Amino acid sequence: MLRAATPLVLLFAAFVLPLFAQRNGVSISPPLKDALDAINGRNILGHVRKLSSDEFEGRSPGSRGEDLTVKYLVEKFKAVGAAPGNPNGSYIQNVPLVGYRTSPKIDLTVDGEPLPFRFLDDFVHDYPGLTSSLDIRAADIVFAGYGITAPQFGWDDYKETDVRGKLVLVLSGEPSRPLGEDAKKPDPGFFKGIERTYYSTREFKYEEARRRGAAGVLIIYDPERSATYGLFQTFAKLEGQNLKPRPGSHQMAIAGMVTTNAVKRIFSAVGKNFDDVEKAASLPAFRPEKLRVKADISLTSKLRYFNSRNVVARVVGSDPRLRNEYVIYTAHWDHLGKDTSLTGDQIYNGANDNAIGTSQLIEAARAFAAMKQKPKRSVLFIATTAEEKGYLGARHYVRDPLYPISKTVANINLDAGNLFGLTRDLASTGYGNSSMDEILASAARSQGRVFTTGSLDETGGLYFGSDQIEFAKAGIPAVFPWSGVDYVGKPKDYGDKVWAEYGEKRYHQVSDEVMPDWDVSGAVEDTRWFVIAGFLAAQNAERPRLKGGSEFIWISKGRVGK
Repeated sequence: MLRAATPLVLLFAAFVLPLFAQRNGVSISPPLKDALDAINGRNILGHVRKLSSDEFEGRSPGSRGEDLTVKYLVEKFKAVGAAPGNPNGSYIQNVPLVGYRTSPKIDLTVDGEPLPFRFLDDFVHDYPGLTSSLDIRAADIVFAGYGITAPQFGWDDYKETDVRGKLVLVLSGEPSRPLGEDAKKPDPGFFKGIERTYYSTREFKYEEARRRGAAGVLIIYDPERSATYGLFQTFAKLEGQNLKPRPGSHQMAIAGMVTTNAVKRIFSAVGKNFDDVEKAASLPAFRPEKLRVKADISLTSKLRYFNSRNVVARVVGSDPRLRNEYVIYTAHWDHLGKDTSLTGDQIYNGANDNAIGTSQLIEAARAFAAMKQKPKRSVLFIATTAEEKGYLGARHYVRDPLYPISKTVANINLDAGNLFGLTRDLASTGYGNSSMDEILASAARSQGRVFTTGSLDETGGLYFGSDQIEFAKAGIPAVFPWSGVDYVGKPKDYGDKVWAEYGEKRYHQVSDEVMPDWDVSGAVEDTRWFVIAGFLAAQNAERPRLKGGSEFIWISKGRVGK
């Protein structure tokens, strides 16, 4: 049962809603206000309950849960009045996937002598080559620093070194340099200082090594300092999924992770101190080094090929010219499915991740479909598949779009949602990348709320962890907006506590279910915020744009990581 709103929440809502048409010079037309009023907590919570029910079996791609989810989404998009989004007249975009269960093996030798190197204990795969079997003999091993090529920062770890057919070892993260004499303060003009860039991600390093023809790449992690390695040990035992490879494209044998201890053993075996080499890699003069080590790489895989589905709906714009441009909302419908090896509860229901975002997507479509005067540009709503497997549905859409990517002006991605009450503040990951920041701020002002001007990506790099990253890589202004933590009628530390509790006790666990004390008042207002922002992006004459300091200007033009 939904917890009743507090008197202070009701007072806040009563104060905010009448001001939509006149707040701070932000134009909110009467048709838009009527559409916003159609968004309510009853519908949002109803979708969440259905999508996260045990009946849907955790919504894993390629399962009965997918069939039920896709059927439900098509029915709801029809019911709210959103037209089919595929030009073929359907709500479906097929996404060709390959499921794999892979056992990799890497045998290392130094001057002919074997060096212990064990799967799971020393290395894990993230993405293996999609083939039933593979053998590579006596591949050279190259240490390539951070594995980054970033011309905008004058940084190149590869320095034209030929790594074709070689196994590449790279450090996690990215280099930094101190600001002036303060060794503890990173220079914000060099790899953005304390804020992470896309160059630091596994995905960038995998793609850069693949682009250069490497046989494989392993990123160095210390399991004692990061939970990442342990998480991927678990994933390596389960079925993974990836997009079906394009004909003729280069596949690496393995892209994954290696422990610091294993790498230290490798360097010690060739008479080198890894700590010294790691320090050298932080300097611009660093050059890749071929180690006196050979690698025999083999793998066997059980593969299954299947079509998963993006569910796509559309509201056509009103301007004869601009209706051929698109604002795209995304939310991933998938979750982790069912694990029959567990005792007791076996279903990863994914209520917050991401039944709520998918619910908000449906209600955003309802709002736009209800507008008597549509915005000038068209709006597309994509419920994506396989986000949990690496943003695969979004990646497929960007690579094989239903409408030209050059005509896509913005992406607003909805992933997880505020189910703990109404907040005064709002925020967005990827802040500083595009003029969508200003659009989100205007939409927040129209609600009498405060948009936080600052990054959420200083430690975890949240911007790189959901579907919007695939649109950003294509040069599209893309945002991943969030509720803030200043909750109306709650103690100051309430927001931090409830999100920390969710992260610890429910995120990616079978316990991510509908909770009896949820308060969807925040989810309702946030959905209205998303709609206002999308309306402004679709209505404004000027398209949103990337800002000068964004690395995605370089990445989208194919200068690096493509």
